[in-house]
Amino acid sequence: MDISRLVLVAAAALVLAVPVTYAQDDDAVAAQLARAPAPPKPWREIRGFGRVLDLSEPPVVIDEPGLYAIQQDWLFPRAAAEVVPELIQITADDVTLDLHGFTISAESSVPPATVFVITGNDAEIRYGGIDARDPNAAFAVRGGGPWLHHLSARSVVREMTFEGRGTAISDSQIVGPIVLAGESNLERNTLGSSGSPVATLTGDGNRVLDNRISSSRAGVLVRIFGNGNVVANNVMDALGAVDEGFGVEGDRNVLRSNTLAVGLGLERFIRVSGTGNTLDGNIAPPPDPNQAGSGGGIEFTADGNYYGNNRMSFSLGGTVQTDWGGNVGY
Repeated sequence: MDISRLVLVAAAALVLAVPVTYAQDDDAVAAQLARAPAPPKPWREIRGFGRVLDLSEPPVVIDEPGLYAIQQDWLFPRAAAEVVPELIQITADDVTLDLHGFTISAESSVPPATVFVITGNDAEIRYGGIDARDPNAAFAVRGGGPWLHHLSARSVVREMTFEGRGTAISDSQIVGPIVLAGESNLERNTLGSSGSPVATLTGDGNRVLDNRISSSRAGVLVRIFGNGNVVANNVMDALGAVDEGFGVEGDRNVLRSNTLAVGLGLERFIRVSGTGNTLDGNIAPPPDPNQAGSGGGIEFTADGNYYGNNRMSFSLGGTVQTDWGGNVGY
């Protein structure tokens, strides 16, 4: 075999050998990765206390079910919040986080960050504070069945979204707009917002009960887009540039025994543009008893609703409603 032919054969052998060499390297790397220790979890076990979280290196990912806690206040600095938009991520189901009276805060950041992003189901967060400084958000929940209670949470402007069904928020002080999907409960809370509606019900079958709801700048305090929601026994304060207390755009909702305590500048307490809704026993006295019709009342813009035992002014606007009696206007 001449020299030129030997060179060609050798070159061909080299070309054919390259993929085998790479495959061997890949196998070796895979074996090394399999032997490498898993990255450390952002918690340590303390007997009788649960898993205590270390929030010093976001994102903090909770990917195992169980009881978690913090034992000090934590602050995510602006530099961290700007780099990591989802600071605490709960990806596992059945996670309980007890804040033990401490507060988790996030400094203002651009772009904005979210303190808790929850994709697991049935998460519980309790007994503490979440301070998501403007323009950050306190919560973005995509999993179903979260239970938030005995919290002081602030989101100010950005919406706290609960996309899964079965959210429960109770016995808490929440500042910032809340958006709920269906079959969720808001009970015994103090709720406020300085901009967007305090609560928006996008889904069906929600319960908004026994809350104190206030705002100084929201166009509407509570917007109801879904159907079959029950909103009852709430006390509302419209403290400034608020157009209306309830905007009812869905059907077959029940508004019962809600009271407007302060109605400064309020145009109407309840606006109904859906059908089949029931308004029973709601009260909206005028801010000045000598100014008849002031302080807002009920305004209907669609036919086919039911109302009775309400104490406020009424505007039928040519619509046809069923008056069950007991309504007293100002």
